[in-house]
Amino acid sequence: MQVLIGISRQRAYSIPTLPTTLCRLLALLACLQATASAAPARRKKPPVPAQGLVISSIVIETHNVFDTDDPRDDKLVYRAANRFHRTTRDQVISRELLFAEGDRYDQALVEESARNLRALPFIRDAAAAATVNKKGTVDVVMRTYDSWTLEVLASFKRAGGSTNLKAGLSEHNVLGSGKAGSASYNRDGKAGTQSLGFKDPQFFNRKRLQVSLTALTAPGAQDFELGVDRPFTSLSPSAFGGKLSHQKGDFSTAANPTPADMLTRKVSEGGINYGIALATSTQRTRRVRMGLMARRADFRPIPGQTAGPIPSREQATFLQLGADWEELDFITVRRIQKFTRTEDYNLGLAVFPELAWAPPSSALGTTETQILPKVVVRKGFVRSNQLILLSSAYSSRYVNGGNGHRLASFEASYFVRGLKYQTLAFHTGLDLGRRLDSTQPLALGEVNGLRGYGLDAFKGDRRFLFNIEDRIFIYDEMLRLLDVGAVVFYDSGYVWPSSRSVKLSELRNSVGLGLRLAPSRSAGNDPVRVDLAYALNDNRSRSRWSLSILAGQAFK
Repeated sequence: MQVLIGISRQRAYSIPTLPTTLCRLLALLACLQATASAAPARRKKPPVPAQGLVISSIVIETHNVFDTDDPRDDKLVYRAANRFHRTTRDQVISRELLFAEGDRYDQALVEESARNLRALPFIRDAAAAATVNKKGTVDVVMRTYDSWTLEVLASFKRAGGSTNLKAGLSEHNVLGSGKAGSASYNRDGKAGTQSLGFKDPQFFNRKRLQVSLTALTAPGAQDFELGVDRPFTSLSPSAFGGKLSHQKGDFSTAANPTPADMLTRKVSEGGINYGIALATSTQRTRRVRMGLMARRADFRPIPGQTAGPIPSREQATFLQLGADWEELDFITVRRIQKFTRTEDYNLGLAVFPELAWAPPSSALGTTETQILPKVVVRKGFVRSNQLILLSSAYSSRYVNGGNGHRLASFEASYFVRGLKYQTLAFHTGLDLGRRLDSTQPLALGEVNGLRGYGLDAFKGDRRFLFNIEDRIFIYDEMLRLLDVGAVVFYDSGYVWPSSRSVKLSELRNSVGLGLRLAPSRSAGNDPVRVDLAYALNDNRSRSRWSLSILAGQAFK
């Protein structure tokens, strides 16, 4: 058994070209949308009595990690945890609200505010209640429930004369301010890595002005990044952002590099962006985004090593243009990807085209002309207890007139909530690449959804994956700390080069059982998955059994 912590006749089929494939994927989305439009509409939400009335008061109710008014939470250990945790301050919550006293009540803005709060790493749930008082105005109560935000990282292992050590601390809600900070040290053998992080979603107490800073140092490697962002909301007239980063580390263009192929690469990037809403609405978004990004990469030999040819400096300044065209049709569900958390999904048709252009200009220091087009399309459907999520994407890279790194992708997920504590999940994905960068091949394995064959067992230009999971939710809030579940799964997939046709006999299949453990008091409620898989085909290992312990669901 390998443990990982982190048909007889052959038939060949040809693969269509990428533009043809993209057109087919977009046509499929259009057909599905037309089918859904022709089908009976979902039951409309009942009218909201408070809609359009003036908001006279807003009350913020913040709840600690454990509700000690509940006898199940009124225990010594839970009361001690609450005392150790600083509840989120009311002003932090109020800055996330998209409405204020004196405004007309808009149910869509109230729901969007709750979604924004649920997306914060220190809030595990948020809900609003509105009542019409005797004066004919509206009283709004926003209730939030804190998550446990302190994480202690500690591990030690010594084997074969080598010591592996990891120690660190992470807090996502420092003193209830919403600010996050982290520090860690990781020693793997002789090398040690130090990292620091900081994030503030309300910098200088400004609404939705986000600042993040990360720094990592290790022998021969550095990584620094500073980001500033003020994102869109449905009624925001504009948005802006900026980023500065510097990276240093070992690099090679060879698929299987030798020590002589390794070089030191320094990459510096900086960019700014600005977006304008063509119209503000709670039903749809129509936005245009523009930006400027400069990138420079230098290559040097590693001290003390013999190096081959050294690439010349790469430098480019990109003019960026993009758009957001999205219908807003959100639903809230449970037990799709998470256990006890409310999940938000937008079913509306969304199209996001982007274009980055590095023009040939000595003034901008561009060493090679590049054009980087990209488009992403998403759509969702819901009928009764069924949820369908579709997405497709296409990207390419034109460098000095040559077209390379073309990638077309399609993904579909289908979820059926047949029983109260059970979800049947189907997933399929197809990625078609052509002339991909040798350092960025498509990979398939345990971390990508094909269990039983190693972490990154297969690499190539084209990839197919199909999964079935029966997700069983066994126990909610065990010891008031843990959600427990299980899965039965079937995986099938493979990766192959673009130079030859597909052979069905090359598909790799596996079956197995899994355990899911999710912290019920965390904001993400993301499970740790322990999967025991049996490879139905040769997995190039001594045993076809494989045990993996990884974070998150196998697919989404």
